[in-house]
Amino acid sequence: MAASFTVYGYDDNPRTRIVKIVAAAEGITLNQSLVVPRKGINKAAYMELFPLSQGKIPALKGPGVRITETIAIAYELLPTLARWFLPLIPGFTDPAPYSYDAVEEGKRASLALLDKLEGVLEGVEWLVGDGPTLADIFVGAVLSRALQWVLDKKWREAHPVAMAHFERVRNWEVVAQVIPDFKLVEVEPPNVQPAKVI
Repeated sequence: MAASFTVYGYDDNPRTRIVKIVAAAEGITLNQSLVVPRKGINKAAYMELFPLSQGKIPALKGPGVRITETIAIAYELLPTLARWFLPLIPGFTDPAPYSYDAVEEGKRASLALLDKLEGVLEGVEWLVGDGPTLADIFVGAVLSRALQWVLDKKWREAHPVAMAHFERVRNWEVVAQVIPDFKLVEVEPPNVQPAKVI
């Protein structure tokens, strides 16, 4: 009988996506327990089960395994991008702190890193070697969140190399199995604080 593993998180979360893609690539079936910390969905029960997580997702639980975070479970790009897009996402009951200047600085730093990524990907199909690896999954999953919220059609057209890599990752069978549809923003939203959910 195969071991049963549960990932705690939600489908749009890039770190949760990475865990699910790696599991699919390895043929591991995962159950999913919905946890959306910023919306308060199952956060208290999650914190009881994973007290050291500080409410950060994902976590993985199975026979003899109880770990949190994606790199125990890609750190440079996602936190930088998150400074730009996370305060602009509407509908959180526990929203990220909003500051116009902080969002603009996150945008500036993100665009600089993304320009470097365009250069790194120039002339290569995959980041490491001749086939997709965990590095490609990380970059694709992290980029997907920014593409969903702030990297609009204009940005995509100006970054054909990064987008070609994203499309290769997106169309890789194990990625398409976990994430059949990626949402892409058409126009970058304005830097204004979203309305709070009451």
